[in-house]
Amino acid sequence: MFVQDAMTRNPLAITPKTMLPEIEDIFRERRIRRVPVTDRGTVIGIVSKHDVMISRPSPATSLSRWETNTLLDKLTAREIMTCPVISTRRDCPLEEAARILLEKKFGAMPVVEEGELVGIITESDIFRFLVQMLSGGDEPGLRFVLRVERNAGVLAQLATIVNDNGGAIVAMATINETGGTHKQVLVKEEGGDVANMRAALRQVDIEVLDVRVRGDCRSDALS
Repeated sequence: MFVQDAMTRNPLAITPKTMLPEIEDIFRERRIRRVPVTDRGTVIGIVSKHDVMISRPSPATSLSRWETNTLLDKLTAREIMTCPVISTRRDCPLEEAARILLEKKFGAMPVVEEGELVGIITESDIFRFLVQMLSGGDEPGLRFVLRVERNAGVLAQLATIVNDNGGAIVAMATINETGGTHKQVLVKEEGGDVANMRAALRQVDIEVLDVRVRGDCRSDALS
């Protein structure tokens, strides 16, 4: 999965001279929270709702409302934008883009190709894509979490258990535990015999952390 699979394509962009009232109108009418700033096609910054908020004067200011509004109306994107801006590419792995956003505490990154703005990837885009990827569809089935050793053959064993019991894996994800010897595996399947699947999982030498029907948030772990 890459940035291009989750990004918003051909996003709206503003110029450095775009005035603050117009930026606020864009946020309100388009229901977005960030907009890239481009100059002759090159991304030079990004304006967020937070940038707009902190550009407003303190309530303790001695200026009148008329004076305040007059000053705000003169502000441009260049004066309030965040720059320089870190951008990414369409072929960047989605998890790498997510890592950058998390580490830098960004809410979004412009996507640039050959110097041109082609998209924008936001934390909401990534979250939405991950939910879609891990949801595994709407058909009935099981969701189980296992703790296994980090060695070859475990995932193949899981696939065999699911297939032998009439099921099909529709989503799978792993996360390494601290220490490097074990990992947790999330598996979602559909179409399998629930009772036989549970029995098969009990018989293998794999620690079962949780088993439940997909879409049901009530605890239904194996006893």
